[in-house]
Amino acid sequence: MASDSPTNPRTLDPVVVEALTEITRVVYRRRGARFQEKFRRYHGMADRESRDCAISAFVHLAHAGFDFPPFLVRRWALANGWKHVDAQLLDDYAAGVHAGVRYHHADRFGSHYLEVWRRDAQERDPWVDPGRPWRGGTYLRSE
Repeated sequence: MASDSPTNPRTLDPVVVEALTEITRVVYRRRGARFQEKFRRYHGMADRESRDCAISAFVHLAHAGFDFPPFLVRRWALANGWKHVDAQLLDDYAAGVHAGVRYHHADRFGSHYLEVWRRDAQERDPWVDPGRPWRGGTYLRSE
């Protein structure tokens, strides 16, 4: 879950990170055999299957009570090689699920995926927001 202390950097739960990694596998899977350009033959978040995957993962995480602040989801995506446009769409879907928007989507993950993510996340540390290194280090919550 996200850290709430004003002196601690913001973190994402390892289960949320496993879900985001699974979304990344779906969004940026290869469509062809060419390996020359990094994103040339990849899907993106505009793809229907990628959209359904992201929304269903966020719905399952929200139903299980996990905290995934949309801005941290976007920062995680950018830190893990996502394109800016796709990371912003991922942020938008996370914010929509938080706001209670009922998206019309196919459930790409069954309820059993939450247990898979929990099993894969055991013994892992939370992901720490790298912050803005050009502005002096990790992002600290100031309220």
